[in-house]
Amino acid sequence: MKASARLRSLMAGVALLALAIPRASDAHRLDEYLQATRISIELERIGVEMNLTPGAAVADSVFATIDQDHNGAISPTEGAAYARLVINSLSLDVDGQHRALTLDGYTLPALADMRNGEGIIRLRASARTPRTAAGQHNLAFANRHRSDIGAYLINALMPADERIRITAQSRDTLQNEFRMEFKVYER
Repeated sequence: MKASARLRSLMAGVALLALAIPRASDAHRLDEYLQATRISIELERIGVEMNLTPGAAVADSVFATIDQDHNGAISPTEGAAYARLVINSLSLDVDGQHRALTLDGYTLPALADMRNGEGIIRLRASARTPRTAAGQHNLAFANRHRSDIGAYLINALMPADERIRITAQSRDTLQNEFRMEFKVYER
């Protein structure tokens, strides 16, 4: 009898815990524009990959910014213009020197997916840098795109080149500003 009561108590506890943990579909807030950025470092290039996911409550506002002729569809010209707008709202400095980001590619979801809070805008950009010399270096990145509804995440990717090691990272409380220190080792 005691084992049965303990089992019921344990099952009730598990059920309550399951209700307390948000499901993956609940993880994205409806009234924010989630902007997740990943930064990669190479000896002569900094890569930036972004996934932008408008919540259902702000999707129409984001879509209206992209759909400049308001015909309900995104043309290749409108898509490219929006991708450039996002990239132009980013800043990147390496060792105190501004580095211009160039748009490398993008994909845009359908409006229906955006309205459901599931459409992800994907952008890739990069900045050329002079060949990074051996020693300590620093990188500063900021994302100012749609700060009125933006929710930001910024992370560094593990460098593919074993000569590059990330030594420190910091973010502001909003995570739209990111600083990283890295060291380049000689061969």
